Amino acid sequence: MTTTYIVKMLREADKSSIPIEMSIDLTHHCNYRCQHCYIPDFSAPDLLTTERMFSLLEELAEMGTLFLTLTGGEMFLRKDWYEIACRARDLGFKLRLFSNGSTITEAVADQILSLHAAAEVSLYSMDEEIFERITQHKGSFKKTIRGIERIRARDIELLLKIPMMVFNANGFEKVFEYGRSIGAEVRADPRIVAKKNGDLVTLKLNADTEELLPYYRSGHTPCSVNEGALDDPRFDGPLCAAGNRYANISSAGEVRACNSMPVVAGNVREQSFREIWEQSEWLKKVRSIRRKDLETCNTCPKIGYCGRCHAQALVEDGNMMGPSTSACNYAETVERIQIEAVSKPVQN
Repeated sequence: MTTTYIVKMLREADKSSIPIEMSIDLTHHCNYRCQHCYIPDFSAPDLLTTERMFSLLEELAEMGTLFLTLTGGEMFLRKDWYEIACRARDLGFKLRLFSNGSTITEAVADQILSLHAAAEVSLYSMDEEIFERITQHKGSFKKTIRGIERIRARDIELLLKIPMMVFNANGFEKVFEYGRSIGAEVRADPRIVAKKNGDLVTLKLNADTEELLPYYRSGHTPCSVNEGALDDPRFDGPLCAAGNRYANISSAGEVRACNSMPVVAGNVREQSFREIWEQSEWLKKVRSIRRKDLETCNTCPKIGYCGRCHAQALVEDGNMMGPSTSACNYAETVERIQIEAVSKPVQN
């Protein structure tokens, strides 16, 4: 399946509101206490039974879901995770499993291999002290590295993710180097999001522009103008996957347009997912947003590359149709990098 075909397929899913991409939180429980985590309550009970998980997966398959991410909390702490994942594979989903790495034993790694699934692990830093300052768990660095090594020993596809914040804005290059050395993809995200309940405490961990400039200059991010449709003021298509082709379901059954959106559209313990997806007034509202509806952003020349997010605009600035502080800051940074690139003398 080529990249061009996938992009075309995702665009068609957007237009037709097919939930082609989904994520399910198998549990809210976690053995780490990462300072930036968007889970508001690690003690919240997991209310979706194995049977409801199975029927939910069947619903998604019928509705056209192809790409499924199972996550948490720490997903491998849920005892029936493998049963659920096996059912997902039987239904034909392309499966990704998101973990902090610490619970990936030899047996778990063998199970991941048997699922033909890809794995995602957060690796905050190659500095043990910084890593454990973020996780607030002694010994977490070595546990995560061991889990990563077990994944790669089986040649399982692996994505290492770096949520960048005040603690680890420097040192990202060593994570990229480590990823290259073990044959893993590495991706960094320079923006921390609010908790799922809308609590903004995590936003205090966002690194400022000056701290992030080395990353933006590193070549590990495009940091360039988007040449897509958003640059055209006549564009009238969906602005985001959220609610159009993607949604998140929590371990309590709550359906959100995305992981960052605090508003709950419905609960699959009370309704079918199809009913929520097709009938929720909130999802309809999110789904209907077009460029012309945006206040201020509609006429902003930076809209093509600001990375504006409906959820971030809502939680950061209280208006889903307005600007997002983090997106505006990002746009200024992109512009600064572009000016530097243009003014940089050409070397013979």
